[in-house]
Amino acid sequence: MSLKIIKTYLREGLEKSDIWYHGTPDVRELEKECGFSNRETSIKYIKDLDAYNAIQQNLKTSRENGDDDAYHKNLDMVSKTYGQFKMRKPIFITNDSSVARTYANAKRAFDYQDAVEKLLKVKVNTNKGVKIVASGDRFRFIDTNKVKRGFVSAGVSEDEFNTVLNQFNYYTNKKDGIKTDVIAAIGEWFGFDFIDVVGVLDSYEGGSIKSTVRMVFNPKDITII
Repeated sequence: MSLKIIKTYLREGLEKSDIWYHGTPDVRELEKECGFSNRETSIKYIKDLDAYNAIQQNLKTSRENGDDDAYHKNLDMVSKTYGQFKMRKPIFITNDSSVARTYANAKRAFDYQDAVEKLLKVKVNTNKGVKIVASGDRFRFIDTNKVKRGFVSAGVSEDEFNTVLNQFNYYTNKKDGIKTDVIAAIGEWFGFDFIDVVGVLDSYEGGSIKSTVRMVFNPKDITII
């Protein structure tokens, strides 16, 4: 493999060595369970966008008309459009040990006085993934178009992506970025094993180091080495 190709792999977050890092503020539970374990979480979403949008329009109209009864009636209907999407909580790893090390801080642990912080080196065995080229964005808020390009390149139609994004991202008026938990939910919705966010700025203490952060949904895909 030529040096140029190797540099391309490194730049795009496709490291052939497949060595990744995870910084934990307290390694005791990981050691007790002999590795990463499955954790579930949930995120609120809109089950029926058409119904939700219709209610929002009715709320706007009744408010403009000063019709308090109609307004409160429609307001009560909003909650019926919500659902809870249950998903596997992703495990976050990075290709840069210095970034992972910032998360290996005992002060982040619940039992910080007795916590045993540790930097872990891991390998990953995954199949179906998404690559989002983040180009210097902060990890917790990624440009919407960059996220969309990643999912479309992975085989999701643009229309499907837009619909699911609106279902999960209904609560924010910011159209220029997507939070990490929403990106993870979209990845789970479409059945991906992992999501790579390439060239992202991610550090517990801030900073300016660009790295690839990988979200892995199945803990069995990660082996501590």
